[in-house]
Amino acid sequence: MDKVKLKDIADVSSGLSYRRYVDDESQSFDVIVQRSIKKDGILEDFENIRLKQPKPHYFTKKEDILMKMPYPYDVVCVSQENLVISDRIAIIRLNEGFDASFITHLLTNTHVKKQLYELGSTEKIPHTSIKEIKELELVIPDYATQVKYGKLLNTINEKIAQDLKLVDYDRNLKEGILNKIWEDSQ
Repeated sequence: MDKVKLKDIADVSSGLSYRRYVDDESQSFDVIVQRSIKKDGILEDFENIRLKQPKPHYFTKKEDILMKMPYPYDVVCVSQENLVISDRIAIIRLNEGFDASFITHLLTNTHVKKQLYELGSTEKIPHTSIKEIKELELVIPDYATQVKYGKLLNTINEKIAQDLKLVDYDRNLKEGILNKIWEDSQ
């Protein structure tokens, strides 16, 4: 396994400061904002905003990796193309020979979070810069091993998502039973 810096395996840049491009007469775009990137690699809840045409760099491409720059530094691997990426989100576009799924999971690891914490600001809500993200040290196996781990970790994430849905269902069921008892007593 090789120890490398993120800047050596990817192009790392930041998203568009879209507020400068808002124009009520222009085309409408789905914009990835910070709340769009959820824990466990979920990407949803976009803002639809009318913008002057952003440069192509700011549109998602399949297998882009996006990282929130403020804490908690959530990370997601993109499967949907042509969404606009907003500011305070790092865009990580890997070089050939690296598996986006594996690297996404690797960037959520405790060792990386610790580096981000140490590199980041000491403000009330810690955040990091593109320069600091580029300096992250990663331990990366060969490509075939990356692909195997990426698939395994995706499967685990899918199971976690299913388990969380069951927990929500059970909570709602419990609340429904208690509400029924309350209604029946009146």
